[in-house]
Amino acid sequence: MKLTLLLITLLAVLNITGQQTGYYNGTDGKSGDELKTALNDIIKGHTVYSYYSSKFVFNLSDADPNNPDNVILVYTGRSNLNNDYGTGGDFINREHVWAKSHGNFVDVLPMYSDVHNLKPADASVNVARSNKDFDDGGIQNTEATGCYYTDSTWEARDEVKGDIARIIFYMSTRYEGNDGESDLEVVDWNNTYPLPQHGKLSTLLEWNLLDPPDEFERNRNNVIFSYQHNRNPFIDNPEFAQLIWGGATVGTISFEDIQINPVIPVSNEPVEIDATITSTQGAISSAYILWGTSYDTLVNQVNMESVGDTFTGFIPGQEEGQTIYYQIIANDISGENSSIVYDFFVPKVFTGDLVSIYNVQGQQDVSPYDGQTVSISGIVTANFGTSYFVQDGTGLWNGLFIYESGRNPAIGDSVIITGEISEYYEKTEMSNISDYYFISSNHNLPEPVEIATGGAEEGHESIIVKVKDAVCTDENYQANFFMWTVNDGSGDLMIHNSSIFEYVPTEGFTYDITGPLNWDFGEWKIEIRYESDVVGSVDTDSPYVVNVEPIISTNILVQFNEGVEETTAEDITNYYIDNDIIIESASQHAFNKAQVHLTVSQMSFGNFVMTIKDVVDESGNIMVEQTMEFSYVGIDELLVVDDIEIYPNPADNQLNIAFSAKDNVDLNISLIDISGRAIMQNMYSANSGTNLIKIDINNISRGIYFLNIMENNSSLNYKVIVK
Repeated sequence: MKLTLLLITLLAVLNITGQQTGYYNGTDGKSGDELKTALNDIIKGHTVYSYYSSKFVFNLSDADPNNPDNVILVYTGRSNLNNDYGTGGDFINREHVWAKSHGNFVDVLPMYSDVHNLKPADASVNVARSNKDFDDGGIQNTEATGCYYTDSTWEARDEVKGDIARIIFYMSTRYEGNDGESDLEVVDWNNTYPLPQHGKLSTLLEWNLLDPPDEFERNRNNVIFSYQHNRNPFIDNPEFAQLIWGGATVGTISFEDIQINPVIPVSNEPVEIDATITSTQGAISSAYILWGTSYDTLVNQVNMESVGDTFTGFIPGQEEGQTIYYQIIANDISGENSSIVYDFFVPKVFTGDLVSIYNVQGQQDVSPYDGQTVSISGIVTANFGTSYFVQDGTGLWNGLFIYESGRNPAIGDSVIITGEISEYYEKTEMSNISDYYFISSNHNLPEPVEIATGGAEEGHESIIVKVKDAVCTDENYQANFFMWTVNDGSGDLMIHNSSIFEYVPTEGFTYDITGPLNWDFGEWKIEIRYESDVVGSVDTDSPYVVNVEPIISTNILVQFNEGVEETTAEDITNYYIDNDIIIESASQHAFNKAQVHLTVSQMSFGNFVMTIKDVVDESGNIMVEQTMEFSYVGIDELLVVDDIEIYPNPADNQLNIAFSAKDNVDLNISLIDISGRAIMQNMYSANSGTNLIKIDINNISRGIYFLNIMENNSSLNYKVIVK
């Protein structure tokens, strides 16, 4: 079924969004720390991507304007193929302009991956710059010939001096020590490593004035804003740096509460610009708007009328798809002052046909629209930078994966997208996007569909799902392409730590997990988007002992149902064994925190009772006192230990075990490597009297092993060498 929309006004975001109207409201008339705090309030709390993702942002933010397949390297200025990453030589490195060692935020988010602080750089030049502070002078670098260095300083080439300065100013303003983040400060000296400081302030202020923002830097700011949803204020207004650190005084005129009406302009209809304009010198004598179709061509002027301190002007109606840049100019008795340059985008009108996502999916494995270009509508449910998910209503078959780099819609946006439907390795997706329309923002997301971890099916593809009470069965996501595994008893399901959010799970813990379900590389996985997508269960249950097992006559394994806290687990006063058995020490397993080994005085054949109390689990719950019965039958009660022979040793193809048994007995014999892994294990029935067991070791690799002979809970160990 097709739906027709007639003359619905929609915002087409086919260009990277710029500086939105009123973004810096609340900063006018401020200077010094007051202005720095106001800017921090605006730019903090940005959307955090992984460090790995920054290279994909570079493809847009630092693209060569003359060759979109290349990026411009910051210190050399060389245009380089954008996927040529590596170590050393002419490969690309990601340069932390504020050196990551200045405050030691290696791998610490969000500082480490903030793309405003990252630039593509020649690898060998990146090594030469190292973690030096910025200052003028020194020896010319042989490769980056516009750069100079000393043992502690680095001078950037003239073309990017201002870019570097404004990045340092951004970092010092963005990171003020809130919410566990670093507190970074730009200072007027060098040799700042390893403190969370960077210099040299006076030089950077000069660079800021020497090299003002150009179109390349403004585009970079816009691109990063589309990903991180925060801007570098010092690119939008370099004067901020002089007001905070340079001793500049604020002007007499302030521009506040700048707004446009309507918020989403209509094509060919005037756009109202409102602002509160005041002066410390009395009344505002006049105000007007300069506007144009590019940042550098504000050549059109309209006057503003006032009611009190509120000034209003109208920019004439514009054609759909047009970006308009504007700036407010006002005068008082002291002279003229201007606002920051803002922009707005004029909506497009969609008159085409829509195909519902439900029909695109077709309730079958292969979409009936495979290979066709269609328009769909829905709510954005996730965005990962190079792709995003759209869903149209709650329920099966209503989700679609969109493959498009650089769009970066916000979660909750209502959109219309035109693109080609394809089956990419059995996943229905839309790519080759030819048109995109933004309708409105901040919509509630569809309710997740609850599924079992082993119950994912085609209808769940690309919709928001939820699994409950799923136990983490493999926490080692670093070794599995950032995926960890959960199971609610119905089967395994992958959880993907995405480019947006990384959750560190604990094996054995239970989780409720929400997110869009993706089909990728032949397996289902939930893509997690933010912290609230993963909710760990609250452990209110006390720990208890599930098993007590003598290993040898002087060692007992105590197995708890969950991990326990080390101090109480290794407190020998929390254990008691009857029959005068003395507990000499308690040792928790290095990795399995649910296991404790007790070293005890020599046990002889018999039955015992152990009492365990006051052991605390990792959530702070204290166990209830518990008693466990166990028996010990020493292997020396069954075998004549002194008569056991292991030969030949070293052995090459067969290992022989000769011994005498006091009675008929079943023995478990294992060959264990030095890592503790059993590489051979078999049961043997021994008869009363003399026995000879022959073990084939032709397929065993050369090395040192341990031969373990066990009967029930008692064992003997022998060192053997396979040659």
